[in-house]
Amino acid sequence: MTIDMKIMGNRLKASREKIGLTQNHIAEYLDVDQSLVSKFESGERVISTDMLDALSSLFCCPVSALVSNNDYGKPIEFAFRTSAIEKNDLEALAIINKIALNQLQMERLSKGIKA
Repeated sequence: MTIDMKIMGNRLKASREKIGLTQNHIAEYLDVDQSLVSKFESGERVISTDMLDALSSLFCCPVSALVSNNDYGKPIEFAFRTSAIEKNDLEALAIINKIALNQLQMERLSKGIKA
């Protein structure tokens, strides 16, 4: 499967903006420089699979939703009630989201629906 970096970058940016995070929040969460996040979003740089997995957990969507142009349905949405978001908050949120995604996958499997 060939990944279009522009499409992936647009998906990353849209997902980040949808939950109200800045590039600086994402950079802190991934332990990278903000300029690298900007390059990911513009499609100028390739993102590692580890970082992509971390972002899919944070954005509460499967990795496939970030790397392709296919519509994967409505993602789980959430809202922050504070602007003072720190790295440990994002890490906790990613863990909770991963559990939610796993639960949804288990429900799909129990109903015989392919992911």
